[in-house]
Amino acid sequence: MPTAPVADNKPEAIPTAAWARLRDMVAARTPADGRTDALYPGLRCYRFSRPVRYEKTQRLTPGVVVVLQGRKTAYLGDRRSLDYGATQCLVLGAEVACLGTVVGASAEHPYLAIHLDLPPDMLVKSFVALAESGTLAEPARVTENFTAAVGPEVVEAFARLLLAADDPVDRRTLAPLAVEEIVLRLLRSEAEAAAAIRSAGAVTKAGARIQTAIAFMRRHLGRPLSVAEIASHVHMSPSHFAHSFREVAGVTPMRCIRDLRLEEARMLMLGAGLRPGDAAAKVGFESAAHFNRAFRRRFEATPAEYVRRVQSG
Repeated sequence: MPTAPVADNKPEAIPTAAWARLRDMVAARTPADGRTDALYPGLRCYRFSRPVRYEKTQRLTPGVVVVLQGRKTAYLGDRRSLDYGATQCLVLGAEVACLGTVVGASAEHPYLAIHLDLPPDMLVKSFVALAESGTLAEPARVTENFTAAVGPEVVEAFARLLLAADDPVDRRTLAPLAVEEIVLRLLRSEAEAAAAIRSAGAVTKAGARIQTAIAFMRRHLGRPLSVAEIASHVHMSPSHFAHSFREVAGVTPMRCIRDLRLEEARMLMLGAGLRPGDAAAKVGFESAAHFNRAFRRRFEATPAEYVRRVQSG
């Protein structure tokens, strides 16, 4: 597949004050090089003071990466390369293997970026709303991963999200509203046919059932769940359910369950002070070893290391 075109870099499209504010907010939240997680699920910031190449391929879920300073190249699972820099973003519409390289960074001007995983249930909710309104068009080609210029509304929504993530009450009430706005703004943008991340037909046919399935998963994280049981709950065959879920939500049902469990365990350790083993058991992991491996893949640290890092920051 040919390399996707790089979106035009148009800093004049973004208010200088709003852009500088978001950049400074990310800089203030990244005291050291590497990844810094916010308490809001799926939200993290990055700083690198020199060019860095990841040696290990990451398995990323649907999300958006906004670069605030520097440049980066992402090599996706199909070996496409997407290059993007300040005032641009990478939108991942589906689960994908990704190898990233920071190609523009220095001690004076470090690479700064903010990454938000797009929650499957919120994605599906937004797709359904757009499909029902006729906004989600049926394209000749579905584009799942692309780069785009970042609009001022998205910049401002990210700033509100970062602020809300710092306060426990705002994190529960205001942060989800900012995330929903980011999702809708991205889906309604014109760049790279963003509204075509999903087929309108697939969303219309299965969207409501996928929403119900994710709600069912959230209610029953603490016990074993199978694709067959969840499919039965929404009156679909297991094979049709698995295919429709991946097509609409961008991840497989089992990946969705695992990520929901990991996020719940993370908050139990940080918010309720549970030990890793107790948190793992409470959210349905069958063994501590399995939990530790899955947690490390998602958060780039063991559970104990992660808690120490967040609490010391």
